[in-house]
Amino acid sequence: MEKDKLEYIEETGLVFEGFGMTRMSGRVLGFLLVCDKDAVSFDEIRKALNASKGSISGTTKQLINVGMVEQVSLPGDRKTYYRVSRTKVGTILKARVNQFTKLADTFEKGIGVKNREDDVSEWLEEISAFYKWVGIEIEVIIDKWEVKKDEIIQRESKARKN
Repeated sequence: MEKDKLEYIEETGLVFEGFGMTRMSGRVLGFLLVCDKDAVSFDEIRKALNASKGSISGTTKQLINVGMVEQVSLPGDRKTYYRVSRTKVGTILKARVNQFTKLADTFEKGIGVKNREDDVSEWLEEISAFYKWVGIEIEVIIDKWEVKKDEIIQRESKARKN
């Protein structure tokens, strides 16, 4: 694999690590983004990244759960293949919004379970309200994105070419 692709894979791993995910999840996604195939097998990923079966297995499951990667099968082949998800960005983000809402509900439930008011109670109230607010704001942003995405993508593509 070319040096620039390997560097990109490692950079993606570091970025994911900065987001609190595993470095390997970023490396797997980075590999899928720059490999020359539409879909690659488990073993191809493992060999390209020089990683253990357990690491790749857990990582691919994580990436599938967050909507960035999907499993596919190829006609006449019994292996499972992986590729970058074809799910629209808005759909992936809406799934995240649902997780924000669940987290907010869980924190809010903690307020009711506690037997006393203290700093933790205040933190639970604030974080619960924040995640509910973020969920509402992200929904608004997704709606705006769906209206303007073609224009924005064209503008960004033009800027990269210049």
